[in-house]
Amino acid sequence: MIYIYNDFGGTHTTALAAAYHLKKLDGSHEPSRDEILNTHNFNKLVYKDRGKFYFHGKDEDGNKVYTMGRGRSKILVPGVFNLIDMLIEEEVLDAKIILSNTSPTVPFAMTCGGMLSRWLKIDFIGVPLLVIGAKQAYKDIFNLVQHTKQTAKTSNSQLIMLDNKEFK
Repeated sequence: MIYIYNDFGGTHTTALAAAYHLKKLDGSHEPSRDEILNTHNFNKLVYKDRGKFYFHGKDEDGNKVYTMGRGRSKILVPGVFNLIDMLIEEEVLDAKIILSNTSPTVPFAMTCGGMLSRWLKIDFIGVPLLVIGAKQAYKDIFNLVQHTKQTAKTSNSQLIMLDNKEFK
């Protein structure tokens, strides 16, 4: 099975979701500033990194976990979905794949922090806002990951796309 967490930049909620999924972050308590900032790819990716898949590791069941930033595109994830669906239909791909949108978990502080840090390069304001946002959203991100894993285990579909609007 392959999990792909996606959002706008692919560097904040997706990185945290991958870390919760892989148990690199403990969902039972609010993460510390250092845990957040030391999460793989957290606040590291830039504009040119959008559309790329980043491997974060294998989970306890041997499933691969990836993240991807989609930018403003409304067609990238559906395009990826359709490509995967075609590869399944052509019997080129036999893995179960789950695309899970983490955008609904993004709090306002994280949106502002991401714009200040990634776009404007004002880290001394942006990074503290990102940490505040990550702490505000940790329960929602963790619950989204649990929902994603549960849906993957219980669904008979080989390809699943979760928009996760219930996590807003």
